Amino acid sequence: MSLFLVKAAKRLGSDKEIMDSYWAYHEREQNWFFSPNPQLEGAASKPHSLPSSDSWKKKTSEERKKVWNRLSLKQRMTISTLAGFGYEGRGINLDSSTHYSKLQEAFVSGWRSDLYSVFWSDASDGKRWLCNVFVGDAIYLHNRKNFTSGNNHYYDPSQIYMGKSSLRKRNSYKDVEAGDICVFGTGHVEIITSIQKNLIADDGFCSIGAGRGGNRSNMGLIKCDSFFSFGKRELDNDNHTYFHV
Repeated sequence: MSLFLVKAAKRLGSDKEIMDSYWAYHEREQNWFFSPNPQLEGAASKPHSLPSSDSWKKKTSEERKKVWNRLSLKQRMTISTLAGFGYEGRGINLDSSTHYSKLQEAFVSGWRSDLYSVFWSDASDGKRWLCNVFVGDAIYLHNRKNFTSGNNHYYDPSQIYMGKSSLRKRNSYKDVEAGDICVFGTGHVEIITSIQKNLIADDGFCSIGAGRGGNRSNMGLIKCDSFFSFGKRELDNDNHTYFHV
């Protein structure tokens, strides 16, 4: 039983900055998401500093451009998004004290130093699903291990289902415990937070994750087996495959 993984998953699910970024990435409102894992492909760290407002006012237009462009493109995109200018940064006027104040506030208050903005390319036009990112981030918070395949992306549900990850498969649903990982079919994955022992109905479980669609409130929410879930979280559901760390 990996209750430490459950604890890490709950902490991740309650992290507003990360869950907000998951949702915005899912909705294609931005081209990055926050992660605690610096080893992911395309991860950018927070810059060490930005000039104070007083220092900024004393600079020439050319000096301001040089300071801004010293940041990497990914860093600029992240700060620009957090400041409300979009990831492309269109409309930013570096000579405007109001605009710079927004950029500075985004840098100071919007980007924690323990988070990395992750840029993953995606050729499709639909929603981006981050159920595997939630699981990977939770595992990283749990044991600092990098739950990734060769391209430094987290294993996706189909790879986990096929046994390509380091997770070990449960032989029977009767062996499932809190802290195990459930693959729903081959396309979705969540972390089990508790087992529900029922007197009349089949035993079920509660699980936490992301990539469920719906709305922002579903990100990091614990969902449990119930009459209205139509067996989706029943332990003996033939559509489920269970793994453990």
